[in-house]
Formats: sequence, structure tokens, C-alpha cells
Amino acid sequence: MGEIAMGGKIYSLRMAKGMTQEQLAAVLCISSAAVSKWECNLGNPNIEMLVALADFFDCSIDELVGRETKLERAAEYDKNRLRMVETAQELLALSEISRKEGLLAMEGEIRQYSGECSFLPFAVEYFLNAMMANIMPSQIVGLLNNYATTLMQEEQAEGRMIAELLGMIVSGEKKEWIEEVAASYIGMGYREKIGGSGVVHHRDVKREELLLKYREKAVVSERTALLEQLTEIGNFEIQVLLRNLDNATLTAALCGASGGVVTKFLANLADRILVFLCEDIENFKGGEKEIIAAQERVLELFHRIECGGSAEIE
Repeated sequence: MGEIAMGGKIYSLRMAKGMTQEQLAAVLCISSAAVSKWECNLGNPNIEMLVALADFFDCSIDELVGRETKLERAAEYDKNRLRMVETAQELLALSEISRKEGLLAMEGEIRQYSGECSFLPFAVEYFLNAMMANIMPSQIVGLLNNYATTLMQEEQAEGRMIAELLGMIVSGEKKEWIEEVAASYIGMGYREKIGGSGVVHHRDVKREELLLKYREKAVVSERTALLEQLTEIGNFEIQVLLRNLDNATLTAALCGASGGVVTKFLANLADRILVFLCEDIENFKGGEKEIIAAQERVLELFHRIECGGSAEIE
């Protein structure tokens, strides 16, 4: 693991205890300059110091050097699958438009698409152009599946889903069946999370209502107030944090934070992801230890951003 992860972890653990660099140095019987070098990734603790740090902060050496924790592996859903949910929702919207206005109306709609999936607008235009050239829909689906195999590995399932759902839309399949096929690509957990009638079930929840719900939220305890400093940072920094945090860590961290912190993060989420995250906050079953571990992870990442290092989590 990289030095950046080490420095950020030491920083987050020190901040969690409310200690200055000088105070930590006194505990370890070293100079404050040594602590500063560690946190700025200008040097690493030797093995003796690693053991001392792990004992003092009550963590494992693996966690201290930035190796993956159980919390990070326990994400209920990842960003790729969330994007697949959004893509499926776009396809359901296109299905409704095609029913009301005809297949060609999808072309005008997809030109306004501003989502993250670059394959979706390509596939819609490709499908429509191929149909105008009298190519059979089943053949077009096959060609799009071939294109899907050229995408990055984590995007290939999304590409295959797009190809199959477009074939179903053109064939006039029922919305409910299209939803079920979408759910089969994304997974049982996503179908169940949405309510069992398809992964893209409509949610009539206003953004403002969700933000208002958490505005007066109190911290769980004094120990879970580690993120209060983040209420003063800008939206750009919040968005960088969001792009680099897995959902399990973010959920646990916000569960223990105040309303000011929670709404700061939620306000920077897209509407659909906002709904999912609010559900996970409501259903969170972890305790204070998990909350603190997650908040330390957020602080570690924030420190890395402040120091100008790479924000990518290894």
C-alpha cells in the first residue's frame, strides 16, 4: 500500500483522539517533526513505531498501513451497480416515450442525456439507424452485444443490459417485464431494495424533503463528531470525497454525524443516489465502533486531498 494511505491514516487517527502532533510525539517519545513527516508522507514509521502506533490507536497494523478493512469490503452496493440502476431508469423512460410518441422520439430524448454511461446514447442511435437500414432487431442486439465486449470489464454487464432492454423496447415488451430483466442484470439485492416490483420502481420522494429530514440530526455521541470540520469545506471537496468513498463507508460515517455534515454530503448527490443513501442510513445496523472507523476513513481521504495527493483509495 502507498505512503499516502499511511500518512492519511495516522492523521485521521490522531484527529479522532483530538491530539496535536506534539502530543502524539510525546506519547511515542519522538519529535513532533517525525510525526509531521509521517503525515505528509515524507517518511514512514519503522516497525517498532508501527507496533507502538497500532497499540496506542487500538487498531491493527494492516489498517494502519492502509490495507482493506472489513467495512470497506462490506459495501451493499457499488458505484458501478448504482450507475446501472440509473441507466435502467433512463431506458424505462425511453420505453414510455416510445410507447407514446413512437420509436424515433427516443432519438431526441437521448440527445439530452447527461448521465455517465457513454454507451447508452451510442446504443440508442445505433439501434435506430440500423432499424432504418432494415436490419432485424435480434441482429442489432447481437451487434450491440459485440460492442459491449469491447468496453471496460466493469461496464460490460451494463452494455449487455442496454442491448437487451433496447431490443425489448423495440419489440413492445411490457414495462414490468423490462424492469425484471434489468433487475436480473443488477442483482437481487437491488431488486429487493427497491421493493420487489422491478429495480427501477418509481420513488415519489422530493429532494427537499429528504434534506429537511436530516437537517436537525444530532451526532450519536461525542466520539462520532469527527466530521464536524467538514461543514466548512466547499462543494468541490465534498464531491471529490463522494467520488472516492464506497457507499458502506459513507453510510456509516454519516449515521454518526450531525445534520450539518449529513446535509452537506447529501446535497451533493444526484437525486436517485440520494434516495438510496437515505434508505441505507435509515437501515444502518452498525454500532459506534463502525461509525468511528468510517469517519476516520473519510478524514484520511480528506487529509490526502488537502495535501494535494492522489484521492484514489487503494
